[in-house]
Amino acid sequence: MHITRVVQAILISGMLISASFATAQVYTWKGQSGSNNYSDVPLNLKPTNSGVVNIRTRTVTQPTLVQQEAEPGSLADKQKELNDAISAENKKVEEQNKKVDEQNRQQKEENCKIARMNRQFAETARIANREAFIARYDEDVAKFCSN
Repeated sequence: MHITRVVQAILISGMLISASFATAQVYTWKGQSGSNNYSDVPLNLKPTNSGVVNIRTRTVTQPTLVQQEAEPGSLADKQKELNDAISAENKKVEEQNKKVDEQNRQQKEENCKIARMNRQFAETARIANREAFIARYDEDVAKFCSN
């Protein structure tokens, strides 16, 4: 049986997604009223504020200093860094778009200039199909010189 690359990609992505679900963690912490809270997101988005529950053994591993050193920033800090990087990339794209718009504007001006010169030449030319050339260059002037 022949499996295409698309099907292979779907199968691989499915395996990766299922693997990520298998490694999902459950966090726990004591609330202000003394009750236990459970979530798939740590308290204040900082894994160092919550214990990790092992579902199979039902044991809770409290965060240690090693875990705190391993994760220097909270999820909110990482999200902010990612947002800043995306903003910087968007600014670069906007600058590139401005440059392309300016190049397009200059090209349109050049095309307008050439169309008007061609139209002027067609008026003074002594050829049999002068009217056809004038009509053609009138269309070009209308196309390139309109705002």
